[in-house]
Amino acid sequence: MVYIYLPRHHFDKKGNIFLNILVFLFLGIFFFTSLFLSTETYLPENIVLILWYISIISWVFSISLLSINHKFVIKFEEKAILSIILYSLLIGIILGLLFLPDSFEISLNHNYYRFIFENLLLLFFLLSFNLIIFSVMCYNLIKNFSSIRDTRAKKVLSILTFQYCLVIFLYSIYIITQNIIFRNIYMIIYLMGASFASYALIKQPSLLIELTNRIYNFIIFHRSGILLYSYNFETGEETDESLIKGSILIGINHILSNFIDKKDQLHLIKLKNRQIILEYDTNHGYALLLTVNHKNSFIDLAIKSFMKKFTLLNKEKLKSLSGLIDISEFRNAKEIISDFFAPFIKRI
Repeated sequence: MVYIYLPRHHFDKKGNIFLNILVFLFLGIFFFTSLFLSTETYLPENIVLILWYISIISWVFSISLLSINHKFVIKFEEKAILSIILYSLLIGIILGLLFLPDSFEISLNHNYYRFIFENLLLLFFLLSFNLIIFSVMCYNLIKNFSSIRDTRAKKVLSILTFQYCLVIFLYSIYIITQNIIFRNIYMIIYLMGASFASYALIKQPSLLIELTNRIYNFIIFHRSGILLYSYNFETGEETDESLIKGSILIGINHILSNFIDKKDQLHLIKLKNRQIILEYDTNHGYALLLTVNHKNSFIDLAIKSFMKKFTLLNKEKLKSLSGLIDISEFRNAKEIISDFFAPFIKRI
């Protein structure tokens, strides 16, 4: 939870941070602890029954949060509101049925407690909820798989999604059978999945930055109209001026026309499927142009950090630009891009 909180400034929607923290809190602490202790025979029946109730409540909240966060990480869309409404409705029904009298029959079976569902409607809605979450997560991954930025992110997200779905499936089997063997298998798979998820997020926090958002072109222009540097995120290669065309030229024209008056500078052009981001350094006479799916706080921060370092490294060169200009002197921009835009650089 701490490692998720630390890179919080990287996220487009600060809610992503709290969603992930809540998932770890509910699924990793409340649910796992209460489920584990609810079968222990050294505790009295009234305590284990309370723990069993806590485990079910924690479960439905945690997997709904997990599903919503899974969707946001793949592709942030306002349509998630439909999922939130559906999940809220089902959770309300499950909690209402859960607190009806005699929902469970508790029995001691050798060295562990078993909880038999007396209220079959509760079991039906709980299993249906699990199935819906399972299906939604698989659907979101399959639907957006080809749009995910790089191969490594695809692999890690696929493994995580498989683990989440396996945990949901095994939990469903356990609550139906109440077999201690299935419980132990579930616990082992759960701990393996939780360990991998924690490791993946600690090693690669960029997994929590919307994985289908892309940067296409990155261009640095001098106010005289000369292209100082251009990089294509799709190919991972530097490009030259002859390859720049279409909507990018619109942004370039705006850059050149907005250098004089800070008050009227344009910073964002919205097109049908993309956005053009414009940032200026009028003191040193250059500007950045990026074409992206959509702007977010990570990109904003990366642009500011890039411009600060680029200016520091090239201040004297920018001041002395006149006559014949050797643009190869500005190729140090590639290393700076690698430093600040790493999650958007394709990796095989």
